[in-house]
Amino acid sequence: MIVTDFIASLSQSFKRKNSRDTTIFFLVLIFLCIMIVPAFIFEKKAERELSELQTRLNEFSDLTSEYNKLKEQVSAIEGKRSLSKVRSIIMAADEVLLSLGVKDKMKSIKGVEGRDIGGQMNEESAEVQIEKVTVNELIHIFYKIENAPMLLSIKKVSIKKSFTAPELLDVIMTISLFTGLPDSHK
Repeated sequence: MIVTDFIASLSQSFKRKNSRDTTIFFLVLIFLCIMIVPAFIFEKKAERELSELQTRLNEFSDLTSEYNKLKEQVSAIEGKRSLSKVRSIIMAADEVLLSLGVKDKMKSIKGVEGRDIGGQMNEESAEVQIEKVTVNELIHIFYKIENAPMLLSIKKVSIKKSFTAPELLDVIMTISLFTGLPDSHK
């Protein structure tokens, strides 16, 4: 009802010649209002889409950083694999313990098992028994195994106090060496 009254008053003032400028002004104003409303709606829609795109960009950035971290870890592991000249777990255990000066405390080393992993790697495990080591020496052994220039992993550890000297430890651990398969198995 208000709109029809407004249109009727505009048409009457347009018929009068002296108010033609006023009518043109109102028509331009109405035209601008008609154009502003869709522009406002479009702006809100664009802001919403921009917000969604920024959220997706943040997610992709997080995925990119996670991918780069994993890529660095894989490169480090592949680097260890290529540095390894050792082909048996017994040689690897000897090398680690010899470098720490606790080889004379190694009571025994027994090969436990070997298996193919995914057709590209071989896992060879051995049970190593070390007697009368200090806690500090044990920490150094764990550190050396973790940071060895070959793919070594500790699968299981059993620690007991030594019967002869309670401040010393007797350790039985299962260590695995991961190597690439020879070219004939690939």
